[in-house]
Amino acid sequence: MPTSFEHWKTELLILGNIIQDDDTVTPPEEAQRRFQRYCAMLDALTGNEGARYALAIFQSVQAEHDYGAYQTASRAAWRFGETAYCAALLHELPRLIATLPDWAGDFLVGIANGAGTAHAPVIACFNTLLAAAPPKQQALIAAFIAEEEDDGWFEHCPGVLGHP
Repeated sequence: MPTSFEHWKTELLILGNIIQDDDTVTPPEEAQRRFQRYCAMLDALTGNEGARYALAIFQSVQAEHDYGAYQTASRAAWRFGETAYCAALLHELPRLIATLPDWAGDFLVGIANGAGTAHAPVIACFNTLLAAAPPKQQALIAAFIAEEEDDGWFEHCPGVLGHP
């Protein structure tokens, strides 16, 4: 791991802004190099580096089309444990809901799909942390969840997220 978290985070944020197919400025070889470096940085994490790394992972999610990179990001964030994962996601959800709602839904449905499985404790962790979030953030996230329960990401599992 790099000796400087800030250096590592800066590079991750740059690389996490995945070059899109319609980019006419970046050569394809450079886009591929950045993509591979981003995934390698995530794969190198063990989960022992500290919760700020989990937060940086979610902060690095910036592009609509990830070509599979953000699944690698999510797996890397899980290595930090359910509390760090949920806290980092909650921190970034307002931004994701506003700018990349499909990614907000994708990450949240990964938690919600744990209902009735061995992964159900993650739901309780998320809901507890959400209940302790600042009221404005809590309301924004709850509204997103409610909207997606109607005809979206959570229509198959209403009432799972957002209820302590």
